Amino acid sequence: MGMADVSLVLSCLNINPPSDSLMQKKMNLMSDKATTVNEDKICNNQHYVSRILTLSGKDNSADVQFDTSFSCRPHGAEKAKQSFAPLIEHNTSKKFVLAASISSKFCKKKACTHDNCSKTLATDQSISSTERSSLHTNLNSVLKRRVLNIRSVTTDASSQVAKALRDYNTENKTNMKHYHCFIHKLRTLEKKNRNINLNSKLKAGQNKAIFLKSLASGIRTRARMELTNLKFIRSNEAEFIERSTKALENIDPCFADSHVACSKQSTVCQHHLVHYGKYSVKHLPYGQHLTLSKDDQTTLKDAIMNTFNTETLRSVKELYSTNQCESMHSTIFNYAPKLTCWTRNFSGLCHSATHSRTLGRGRATLILARVVGINVKKNSQMYINLNRITQKSQYHSRRKKSQAYKQSRYFIRKGVSNRPLLQESLYSCDPSTSNQDHSYGIKY
Repeated sequence: MGMADVSLVLSCLNINPPSDSLMQKKMNLMSDKATTVNEDKICNNQHYVSRILTLSGKDNSADVQFDTSFSCRPHGAEKAKQSFAPLIEHNTSKKFVLAASISSKFCKKKACTHDNCSKTLATDQSISSTERSSLHTNLNSVLKRRVLNIRSVTTDASSQVAKALRDYNTENKTNMKHYHCFIHKLRTLEKKNRNINLNSKLKAGQNKAIFLKSLASGIRTRARMELTNLKFIRSNEAEFIERSTKALENIDPCFADSHVACSKQSTVCQHHLVHYGKYSVKHLPYGQHLTLSKDDQTTLKDAIMNTFNTETLRSVKELYSTNQCESMHSTIFNYAPKLTCWTRNFSGLCHSATHSRTLGRGRATLILARVVGINVKKNSQMYINLNRITQKSQYHSRRKKSQAYKQSRYFIRKGVSNRPLLQESLYSCDPSTSNQDHSYGIKY
């Protein structure tokens, strides 16, 4: 809530709101308290992850993911003025935030040396350079506490971040591994397959755009399942790369109804169960095997193998992703929308969102209220409502992890994506002819 919201609520309750200057001071104080509380929680997160790794008999080194979001993504002329970059661990199911770096070019003070204020980035400095500085800041924040070590960092395919990690390893004599996001590679694979120019003539009634969309989705799903299965079967890096290469090369022949090598190279194909009625081709375009020319088959195979070559397989062998970072960015910009410039309390909003994401909105609000000085008793309405919010959030979190929910979500999405495939459907991609069918001979 901003000052205008607070004034409106107090006015509706027939309470004279305080002046804007006093309210701004109170909000600044709340922002600073939220920052302090979340920094303490981040420190506790590091101790928690270290304890879990120790109890599991593993080395006290965490695998983390890193990504940066901007308040307004640069397009041509740079417009972004603020950025947020979290460092999130992979090793526990909690996916705790271990460090967070916040950059801003704003300062509300007229005469300020910017030594200890909301401005952390020089006006003439590019906001895109914060990816490098944020990564170094987060790694230093974790390593200086000497609670955890960092084994690997997973990012997108940004060359700036890759160079930043190499430079950090050189300067600090560390040996952190760099992995690429597995989900980003799958998205790239799907985009490439959807943009392929097919020379083969499709069967009557088949739409080329719908055909390529379904084919790209099927190849992406097949590649994900193959690599995921091989990750659990083959722990050795060399064996994983070798088996993965063969499995990816076998996707195109398998989709073309050539299953000679499926028994040895694929962990997904179920053609050997065709006599038991367990083999299906519903995942293929129009529910039929591919009948493409040799040139198109070669083009399709090259798109798959160029995306997942040996170097790429080595960089995604752990199948880590940056999904938790992207989810955190979504939460951050619910608290601090991208189109608004937060000149003073952007850091506090980011820390408040991180704290709420870690503990749940109800519990995080209770902790912050007690830090500010509000005595929340267990029988009070505030405590009861916030506790109810926490219980409701935990219930939905468990429900979304259930197999029944995942199946229902899968079938709903599949039904929506397959709508254009339904013939004589209102969702057909072909131009509508209803105006001619129901014209009744009237000329407009």
